[in-house]
Parts: sequence; C-alpha cells; structure tokens
Amino acid sequence: MADTVIILNARAGTIRDLQPKEVEAQVREAFAGHTESVAVELVEGERFIAAIDKAAESEASTIIVGGGDGSASYAARKLIDSNRTLGVLPLGTMNLFARSLSIPADLNQALDILAKAEPARIDLGAVNGRIFHTLAGLGYFAEVARARAQVREDTNLPFGRYIAAARASLRAFVRPGILELTIDADGGRRDIETYALFIGNNRLSDGGFDRPRLDEGLLEVHYAEGADFGNRMQAAIDLLAGRWRENPAIQSFTAKTVTVRSRRPRLWVSVDGELTRLETPLRFECRAGALNVLMPAASDQRGAMA
Repeated sequence: MADTVIILNARAGTIRDLQPKEVEAQVREAFAGHTESVAVELVEGERFIAAIDKAAESEASTIIVGGGDGSASYAARKLIDSNRTLGVLPLGTMNLFARSLSIPADLNQALDILAKAEPARIDLGAVNGRIFHTLAGLGYFAEVARARAQVREDTNLPFGRYIAAARASLRAFVRPGILELTIDADGGRRDIETYALFIGNNRLSDGGFDRPRLDEGLLEVHYAEGADFGNRMQAAIDLLAGRWRENPAIQSFTAKTVTVRSRRPRLWVSVDGELTRLETPLRFECRAGALNVLMPAASDQRGAMA
C-alpha cells in the first residue's frame, strides 16, 4: 500500500460536473514529488466505502478523501484516535468541513494546498457515539437532509446539484414542524419549542458555517424560536446575509456536553448532512484532539480566505 492513498468519490458533485479521468490525472500530477508514494482510486457507491475501509486498515500514513461532507464524516469515523492523517479534498456541494480547514473549493488550489499541508490534531463531535466533524441538526436541518436525499439523483444538468440543494432547502423550509425539547448542558436546563436546532463541533464564525478554531474542546448549540412564517423567513434571510447571530429568535450557547430529551423515543438527525434516526435522549460530546488532519500552511490559509 502506498504512503498516501487518495480516494475519489466518482459520484461527488465536482467530479460529475467535470471529466472524472481528468480529475484523477490532476490529482496524480499534484502529488507527484510531494510524497514517497501515492495511490489514487476513483470509485463510487459501495466500492468507495470499501476503499476507505481498506485504506484505514492499511499502513498508509495519509488518507485523502475527495467527496462531500458525508464522505469526510465516514472517513473521520474510521480514523478517529489513530496516528493516521485525514486529508479532505472538497468535491461536494456544501463542503463545510473543508471551509473550516481553509481548503478552497477550486480544485487546482485545493490540490496545491493539500500537497504541501501538514498534520494537526482537531476535535470531533459525537451524538450517541456517532462521530461528526461539523454539525448535527434536528427539525429543519433533518428535513433538509431528507429532501436532499430525495432529489440527489436529479442532477443530470451541469452543476445540477446546486439546483437540487436549493430545492431541498425550500422543501424543508415550508414544512418545519415543532419539536418540544429539554436541553441539559453543563448543569443547566432549558425547555424549548423549536423548528430548528443544531449543535456544532466548536464555535462557528460570526457570519457563516465555518469555524475559526477546531481545537477549543467545545460544542456550540443553536436553536430557532418562533415558527410562524415571518420569523422563519427572517431567520433564513439573516442566515444568508451572515447576520444570524443578531437575530433575537436564534439562541446560542456553548457547553462541553449536551443532552437533548424528547417525549419521542427516536428523532431524525442530520449528521454532517447525512440523515439518521437515533434513540432519545441524544447525548452530545466533544472529543478533543481526536483526529489528525492535513492543515494548510499559514500562508496558504491566508490565501484561501482572501
């Protein structure tokens, strides 16, 4: 097995928009001379998952996964608490994890940065033992994940995944539902009614879903109150404009551990964009320093954010 294994999801959005074999060739060229040996695999479906499993059990020191947030989340679960390093090549639609790692969406820039990046340890979140790198969400966020899964195959046109993502968000927006929850966090308790709640691994920036730091050892909880159409519309506008922290209907706080209780025995949860159904109560924790990842050099981080 090569020292660096690069596994590309052939069904990832960017690869489907471009020519898969051209992307594979670009990846090989980018890493030539930057690592002792490199293997590149372009696979899809069960073969993609199997390739990650095989690489995680190999002697490879670095495993780079090209795909979306769900692909990166699966790889993180396989490499948690190991000495191997995970690299993230953003080829999906949202790419929230890559943003926080300062890996740009542009393929050539991302490859150039990853080829020179070095390992650093970061935190991971967990809900009922299931690992997540960025966030887990209920209500609206679970509905978005459900709607995205339903329209995911409707991407035959170039960049059709963006249309599918917009359709999914609209579908979830008009049917939010209300959750009656009790939140226990670091000794405090809140009884809330909300249509959207999510818990992030470390604190989000003031104007988006990226995170300035990935090693604070904290969870950040956000929930939206006031489910009438006007409040939901204002929350959506504030979110897009990057001023959602200023919205009084959106409450936020930090904690090291969080338990979410419901009268329902199970709840649908979006975990890094993938829909799953978990038994209640939902127990969230931050696992400090649990994963080794490729991080850009300081100069590359500044370039990616420019």
